[in-house]
Amino acid sequence: MTPSGTPLQNASGATKKMGMISAVAMSLSGMMGSGLYSVLGYAFLTDGTHIPIAFFTAAVAVSFTVYSFCKLSATYPGRGGGPAEFMHSCYGNKFISGWINIFMCLGFLLATALYAASFTDFISTLTGPLLSAGQLKVVGSVVVVFFALLNLFGANIVGRVAAGSIGLVFLALITFAGTGIAHMDYGSLQWKGGSLQGIAVATGMLYINFQGFAVVTSAAQSMADPSKMLPRSMTIAVTLIALLYLVVSWVAIQVTPHAELVAHSDDLLGEAARIIGGKPAFIGIVISALLACAAAVNATIFIAAKILTHVVNEHSEARFLARLIGTGNMRPLLISSGIVIVMVLCFPLVAVGKMASMAFLLIFGIISFGHLRIRSQTGAAAWILWGGVLINGSLFVSLFINAAKTAPASTFSLVVALIGTCALEIFYRCKFAPRPPNSV
Repeated sequence: MTPSGTPLQNASGATKKMGMISAVAMSLSGMMGSGLYSVLGYAFLTDGTHIPIAFFTAAVAVSFTVYSFCKLSATYPGRGGGPAEFMHSCYGNKFISGWINIFMCLGFLLATALYAASFTDFISTLTGPLLSAGQLKVVGSVVVVFFALLNLFGANIVGRVAAGSIGLVFLALITFAGTGIAHMDYGSLQWKGGSLQGIAVATGMLYINFQGFAVVTSAAQSMADPSKMLPRSMTIAVTLIALLYLVVSWVAIQVTPHAELVAHSDDLLGEAARIIGGKPAFIGIVISALLACAAAVNATIFIAAKILTHVVNEHSEARFLARLIGTGNMRPLLISSGIVIVMVLCFPLVAVGKMASMAFLLIFGIISFGHLRIRSQTGAAAWILWGGVLINGSLFVSLFINAAKTAPASTFSLVVALIGTCALEIFYRCKFAPRPPNSV
């Protein structure tokens, strides 16, 4: 597919088609993860009680990218490569698309490892010292293998599992919000701390809560009409999740005393639940966090394997890659799960994980910029695409500067990942890619 090429048509060979509920749930599961449960407290330390504003601005920021992806998915529903195919549609089979797609594949593999690691963290919260650190890593690896095997049954099963898990998570969070609102002391509402700079940095941190909206684009082959279903499912999912995050974060901030907010920044939502309903409410929130992480692993490893397949197809001249991946879904899923397990077992994901928001801000900005080149085919409004480029770019710069000061390992990891994936693409272009004939 090239920028001037014909949009891909849906492959109609699938025997079972994904419904709208499963599609929305799949997009939601990519956005739930552990972000609301673990990032909320750290964002509070940056932005004070203005966290709901940061969630709102993060939702507005991502809406520009959602618009771009909706237009791209309506025109280029693709064959399951998701954002990687959008890069190819925007830039063609060029160096930039090859490089960023390798980087994107790494990003989704890392995100899967982060969700698996978060799952083990919440297991530890429930079990206390019962399991050692090594045993918890094994638990995380088992979770990855389980969902990789589950993914072999196809996108329809992935969507159904996502619908069940996310339905329970929504029920838990809505119950938390409703109970908190009923018990809230409206005479002592907190609204202090935070600044414009703090809101900007917190917006960048919270952006990771929305980056998974595009997971559903990897299931295009399993939809009867992906050109309609993909835009609708992403729009519905982002709207629902934005409203949920806004209400839940506001309730959590308001019911938790300021001293407790600072003391429990690593588990702010759990502490708020304990205040509202005691230990049973705390356990309920932890279980919902486990379900959210499991749903995120389920959906994210699916798109990671799809992007890996697309990357190999994009580098088809390197025949050893094609032999390694083979045909079908099994090898991409097994290879993806193997890489994720190595990350879970060997790398300090807490430090490296903070690069995730910066990585996806960069990727989404590049896709929005490339979309400008083909907007005549998609019918997208130029000012919205430019808005996506500027918003993603400015949030990336703001978060990069902040992370360089507060978490230098994150910026170092990001730079290393960018240089490493760039070097891989250069190696491929020099060794395998066919050279154009000499002009006469």
